[in-house]
Amino acid sequence: MARCADQLAELKAAREGGSLPGSDDPLVKLAHSLAGAAGTFGFPEISARASALETLLVEQAEAGAAAAALDALIAEIERTLK
Repeated sequence: MARCADQLAELKAAREGGSLPGSDDPLVKLAHSLAGAAGTFGFPEISARASALETLLVEQAEAGAAAAALDALIAEIERTLK
């Protein structure tokens, strides 16, 4: 959970940066890491949302869709950490 809180800060920083990266960006790696770790430790909603974000970033989907997925992931992590 402590690591998840750190990753939440990274996600928020990416969102505040205003532009979503392409498939070679660290945000893709972060989403991938969150998807795996959350699934392993019993947080399926975080895992699913992180996986969805990763897919959108890798496929270089529309920026609006990726931004919405990032916001959904951030919201899910915040709900879980409460």
